[in-house]
Amino acid sequence: MSLVTDIMGVVKEKTCIVGMGNYLRKDDAVGLYLVDELQSKVSSDQVLLLNVEDIIESYVFKIAELDCENVLIIDAVKSTTSPGSIIFGRLTNCGEELNGYSTHQLSLTLCGKILEESGKKTYLLGVEAGDTDFGQGLSEDVKQSADLLKDIIVEIISSNNKEYVYKQ
Repeated sequence: MSLVTDIMGVVKEKTCIVGMGNYLRKDDAVGLYLVDELQSKVSSDQVLLLNVEDIIESYVFKIAELDCENVLIIDAVKSTTSPGSIIFGRLTNCGEELNGYSTHQLSLTLCGKILEESGKKTYLLGVEAGDTDFGQGLSEDVKQSADLLKDIIVEIISSNNKEYVYKQ
């Protein structure tokens, strides 16, 4: 399956999209950047957008109580791939890929377990960070990937809204 098809499969159901990161750590802010961009571009009863910065554990029980089937966490990852590379999958299946790579590994893994136990299918959409030093702004490769993901998600949500309108 393609990335677009995979994301479409998640976002076609009621979904909470969660942006994680730290605005002051350059590429670590990619999840926040994406959710901020989506908030200004989409509106849907099917999708809730949350910016949790680097404290998802403060929101996890609120998210667990939401009326949604899926939680899509967008975060920076650090692995052996090149900056801007994208990973996507069920959070429970990304455990080994996250092993030391997510800047929020412990809280992300624990929160994923809590969300799964409350009946949510939890996914990770990770963008390989290039530079997580102190500072602001995304590197060119990470911003290109983030903008591509933004366009994909906006298109999926917009097409879902159109389909919903036609069903009435």
